[in-house]
Amino acid sequence: MKRLTERETLLYLIDLLTDNLDELNFATGEAADQFAYGEKTAYAECLEVIQLWSESEKNGLDYEIEKKYPL
Repeated sequence: MKRLTERETLLYLIDLLTDNLDELNFATGEAADQFAYGEKTAYAECLEVIQLWSESEKNGLDYEIEKKYPL
């Protein structure tokens, strides 16, 4: 795997986390819902940390994560 710059790494993480959160919106059933809730919480927290990056808004994190992905 190609080594990434810091910026490329953060952009990759943003895409990965948002894709995973979007997929979790389709989880069904009680067990799936409990597991999905834990995953959503972890992914949302990761995105919130990435929002501390000074360039996060210019790179797609220009929204309130908890509003887009409510827990």
